[in-house]
Amino acid sequence: MSDIALIGERTFLYEKLFQDLGTTFQFLQPGVLGSPFLPSYRMVMIPTGFANPQYSRTLPALQSMKSNIAGFVKKGGVLTVFGPMVPEHDYEWLPLPLKYVCELGTQNVAPSLEGCSCLLCTSTPECDGYLLSGEGFETVLKDAKGRAVLVMAKFGEGLIVATSVHEFPAAEYIKWALEKARPAKL
Repeated sequence: MSDIALIGERTFLYEKLFQDLGTTFQFLQPGVLGSPFLPSYRMVMIPTGFANPQYSRTLPALQSMKSNIAGFVKKGGVLTVFGPMVPEHDYEWLPLPLKYVCELGTQNVAPSLEGCSCLLCTSTPECDGYLLSGEGFETVLKDAKGRAVLVMAKFGEGLIVATSVHEFPAAEYIKWALEKARPAKL
């Protein structure tokens, strides 16, 4: 079992981040999603640009894996998803309603006591948009206009953390998420 599955291309920057933390990780190409031979993971991370065909071929795989994604979170996994980098996106492949609107820029965010807010390394993160969360999500961080840039939802025994922050997650966040997570199959 690996601690983290990153859905997408292998990158040195994520690899270095995970290695520095001493976590085990696996990069998963979208084509292998749904394989019964995948091990359990504690966290699944979906990086920025997953819905934009210029950057990634991940979205069709996520759409076909909707029930697996719901099962992973329900059984205790932590799903961390970044912005899709398209003008608008409905996360129809998530088990709870969430929408995204692209709007690039530096944002000012107020501190939050919620644990997942440690995802940010700064109070002025670069964001690629904002989120419109539906039932089940709570807004953790807002931009200066009051729009959500980090939301979280409990689903079953696990968590869904979604953000439009256009930066790598802080090491503290990965530690926090792995502490909250339980191994689950994707």
